[in-house]
Amino acid sequence: MRKGKILWNAEGRKRGQYQRRLARTGLLFVLPVLLYFLLIYWFNLVQVFGISFQEIAARRQLQFAGLNTYRQVFSESQFWRSLQHTFLFTAQTVVLTVSVGLLIAIGISSLKKPLAKNAGTLCFVLPTLVSLVAAGIIWEWLYHARFGVINQVLSVVGLPHQGFLLDERQALPSMSVINAWVRVGYAVLILQAGLQGIPADLFNSARVDGAKGFKIYRYIILPLLVPHIAAVALLEIIFAARVFDIVYVTTQGGPAGATRVIMLYLYDNAFRFNRPDKAAVAAVVIFLILLVFGIIQRKVAGAREYEY
Repeated sequence: MRKGKILWNAEGRKRGQYQRRLARTGLLFVLPVLLYFLLIYWFNLVQVFGISFQEIAARRQLQFAGLNTYRQVFSESQFWRSLQHTFLFTAQTVVLTVSVGLLIAIGISSLKKPLAKNAGTLCFVLPTLVSLVAAGIIWEWLYHARFGVINQVLSVVGLPHQGFLLDERQALPSMSVINAWVRVGYAVLILQAGLQGIPADLFNSARVDGAKGFKIYRYIILPLLVPHIAAVALLEIIFAARVFDIVYVTTQGGPAGATRVIMLYLYDNAFRFNRPDKAAVAAVVIFLILLVFGIIQRKVAGAREYEY
């Protein structure tokens, strides 16, 4: 009995040593990535938080000011208007990207031939390779009031020309369409992967029980895709909240500030008005908002886990 206990303890020690050695080896493999994130992301994040508690003093030097810079920024109507535009743009983009991406993913997955599936996927993934600057220029011509393709088509069908980027009410939704056009390919890939992970037995069982058409999508596909939809929504929120390229190339915040988003407010304060303290406050606000959305996404996705 004692000999067996000694052998068991020796085996346990060897297993523990092996696991510790394995952990050290794994740490060496991920160490370059950890150092990269610490130096490039976390160091800058800490630095931005530090600058947000300072303000421009004499000789354009930064000095500690507590919450004074926060009070200045929060008292500016321009900041709150930029934040409002960012929320509206993000909401429009997320709804458009997720809904269109889901419809496309379901449509591609319903195709029978693998070649047709691959071709369909490729058609919607290709726009993701276009840079945001190029996408802004392309769509600026498509939206052109006189020569744009969209207005030409509207003229053919007897509808009046639209202002799009030149109209205060249409500018922000038009921006959302551009952003969704670039991003919908990512949504299609993620949602398609989720659809492929659903076993065919579930669909067969549902059909045997009498479910068909919309009921299959309502009670099987959508509930099982909730974690994937939440992941896509979080990615699109992060991407839309920090949009800058498209806005700067097409409208630069116009017309009449209708597309002035928070990143444009940050850019102007950092590089045009030489107010890095205000820019840092805007960056901190964006970070905290995205952090809250990330926590909510994890709770939503974690609460809807299925085993099949």
